[in-house]
Amino acid sequence: MAIKKFENINIKKDIKKEKVKLTKEEKKLLKEKKKLKKKELKEIRKEDKKVLLTTKELLPFKDADDDDSIITQMGHIDIFQIDSKDIYSLNEIERKMHIYSFVSFLRGYVYDFKLISMKFPVNTLKQQKFLEKKLKECDNEIYANFLKEKLEQLIFLEENRQNKEFYIMIFIRDTDNKEEIKGLLLRNQNIAIQLKPLDVEKKLKILFKLNNPNTKLIN
Repeated sequence: MAIKKFENINIKKDIKKEKVKLTKEEKKLLKEKKKLKKKELKEIRKEDKKVLLTTKELLPFKDADDDDSIITQMGHIDIFQIDSKDIYSLNEIERKMHIYSFVSFLRGYVYDFKLISMKFPVNTLKQQKFLEKKLKECDNEIYANFLKEKLEQLIFLEENRQNKEFYIMIFIRDTDNKEEIKGLLLRNQNIAIQLKPLDVEKKLKILFKLNNPNTKLIN
């Protein structure tokens, strides 16, 4: 039986976006962000070399596949971010609608999965760079003090505040059924479960945090 491929389900890939020209400052920020990510991955790999062989044998993770799913000793796992919402702002009818929608998801997606709640540090790098640029251009002392105060607030947020994020981890034992299982997951999205794809760097961070709960991640 041929495996069905649901290539059109990945909304982000199918929607054609107009190319936006970035400014020199935006390109610089993007480059710095990528540099920080690369540095963090390098540190993770460096620490991995220090890990005892017995620990590597105990952990099931082996490598990342071409589609950014994680290869394990028992098959594959993949992780998607769940688009969270403020449930306390919903009225009674909306809450019931979300509950019934979640039940519908549980009935529709029949394979194993795990829901994960995790805190990640707030990233204010872009805003910090913007304020630093404004400070260099500013010749008004009062306005400069205002900008410095805002910059200090952003630095404080990045060092002390965390965002609570939610993820769904799916388990795929048979590699031949990978696309079919992922397709079923994406087709069963509704108002209760709306998913966002993650890049491999974010997935590695999630796995690293799950296995090192006391380690603080950097953006």
